[in-house]
Amino acid sequence: MSNDKLDEFYKNYKHFSYSSINKLLFSPKLFYKDYIEGDREIATEKHLIEGKLIHCLLFEPNEVKNKFKIVPGKTPSDSVRKVMKDMSLHTNEKDLDKVKDFVILDSLKDMNLYQSLKTNEQRISKIRTEDNKSYWEFLSNDLVDVIDEITLERCKSKVNIIKSNSKVMDLLLVNQTDFELDPIKTYSEEYIQCDLNKYKFGLKGYVDHYIVNDTDKTITIIDLKTTSKTLSDFAETVDYYRYWLQAIIYCKLVYEKHKEECEGYDILFKFIVIDKYDQVYAFPVTEPTMNKWGDALAEVLETVDYHYTNKNYTLPYDFLVNDVSI
Repeated sequence: MSNDKLDEFYKNYKHFSYSSINKLLFSPKLFYKDYIEGDREIATEKHLIEGKLIHCLLFEPNEVKNKFKIVPGKTPSDSVRKVMKDMSLHTNEKDLDKVKDFVILDSLKDMNLYQSLKTNEQRISKIRTEDNKSYWEFLSNDLVDVIDEITLERCKSKVNIIKSNSKVMDLLLVNQTDFELDPIKTYSEEYIQCDLNKYKFGLKGYVDHYIVNDTDKTITIIDLKTTSKTLSDFAETVDYYRYWLQAIIYCKLVYEKHKEECEGYDILFKFIVIDKYDQVYAFPVTEPTMNKWGDALAEVLETVDYHYTNKNYTLPYDFLVNDVSI
């Protein structure tokens, strides 16, 4: 690894997102690989793409065709999608039948897929299917995700369930008229970045949805989550995936953007969750919990600062500064 990429990272990467911080906390070496070496694996898992699609359908319905490519037929399984994404990095051929056999076989080997089959012909035939051919034609290296009609209809159904919940829609202010919204401003999928006075880096992120209410003097930030578990398990999910970190970063970003015109406003946060049984609930986050998350963010930023300032991504923070024992 040359110093060129490290120098380029420190020249250009001045703002951390929730995702990048979460990766840094999980594994500094993996962060280094993904964000400094630029060798990040593009997520192709269906549940992640479906989550993005539900967000888009609810908050930016007019952007669906710009952010997603809809293929006829059925999209491949997650494992095959990963193989085909890897293949796309090694060939510009748009006709799957004309992709060199070695490109397919190398990707299958790298992803350890279909290696138990006896012949290369059997392995290749698993990739050169009619549904996979349709998917391959639409596959590209850009930021547009590829979905099928079944996925689109399934996600539309979930969004309709969310929309049928009057409490949730009232919270989002989607059903209000322009006149009623006059003292209220709503923002969806808003990109915000801010500097941090104490550090050489800042924060950034796309905030799902937030409402500035000049009458009540409140800012309500809303994050939509889909989960494969139940509503009862969501508190554990918040801890496991560090959604609390995402929430408090969103609060910091929105506060910094509006602090001048909204001085003294209360900042509220709610998770809207749709679970595995299509149950929908808006979880309010209490003020004591937000304060606790704010304290935890301060500790996280110190950890990020240590790695960033010392350019040390060899071990997690605790292992670098403490003598960890068992």
